[in-house]
Amino acid sequence: MGRIGLVVLFSLVWSSAFVAGKIALAELDSFTLLAARFGLAALVLLPVLAGGIDRRALRVGLLLGLLNNALYLGLTFSGLKLLRPEIVVVAVSCTPFLTRLFAAVAGQERLAARPLAGLGLGVAGVAVMAGLTAGPAPDPRGLALVAAGTVAFALATVLTRDRAHGLPPLALTFWQSAAGALALLPAAVLFGAPVGMPSAATVAAVLYLAFGATIGGLALWVVLIRRHGPGTAASFHLLNPPFGVALSALAFATPLRGEDLLGTLLILLGLGLTLAPGRAVAALSRQTPR
Repeated sequence: MGRIGLVVLFSLVWSSAFVAGKIALAELDSFTLLAARFGLAALVLLPVLAGGIDRRALRVGLLLGLLNNALYLGLTFSGLKLLRPEIVVVAVSCTPFLTRLFAAVAGQERLAARPLAGLGLGVAGVAVMAGLTAGPAPDPRGLALVAAGTVAFALATVLTRDRAHGLPPLALTFWQSAAGALALLPAAVLFGAPVGMPSAATVAAVLYLAFGATIGGLALWVVLIRRHGPGTAASFHLLNPPFGVALSALAFATPLRGEDLLGTLLILLGLGLTLAPGRAVAALSRQTPR
């Protein structure tokens, strides 16, 4: 698969998780949903350990699982209960800024004005799509939860490039899923709502989140970080809102607005600046030895 196709596939898979999550959250609380999602993914991936346990993959996978699955998703879903969804979207879209900052501190990348300006333009596009307007002040507890989750995700992105080099993506995904399930299970037991017989739609959504979004999405994420570096890979998350809007329109008949088209244009322009003019396509299509 070409590099552009890989990025598009990743954004589609990652964005589709929000559509499936919206379906499942109609009947399940967030902690129970996430614990079930990662538990099922780990169970399906258990055969990857048939050849033995790689201790380095175990250590790195558990660390990334705590950051990506337990902290990032657990905190973000908790913050979503206290904040308007558009506030969460914009907050999480700041991940590329933090990732580039952490990558610079770690010596993986250099901070440059052009990509930072591009990221700013991309976040502005997300804000346009989210429709941020004057309204009640956001709950500081929710902001703190989402901010902490965003920091955890940015840190995990940098650590993936730094510590996961050479490790098989499926083994990493297994240990990340196992760590997420084990960390979120106590929260599901203590704070989760009682679970009755789920509908077919909820079962299908959970299965997709486990197999498609978790196994497929995390494996693609590791590949993108290895090929393009943490900062550039994180910038691809700016494509998620446009894909999310399109998928929501298909799944829920949500009407498309002029703001969606304007925001998508700003995001694409921002990505062009982030990857540098004249090199955007080359950055996605060149061969990178790994």
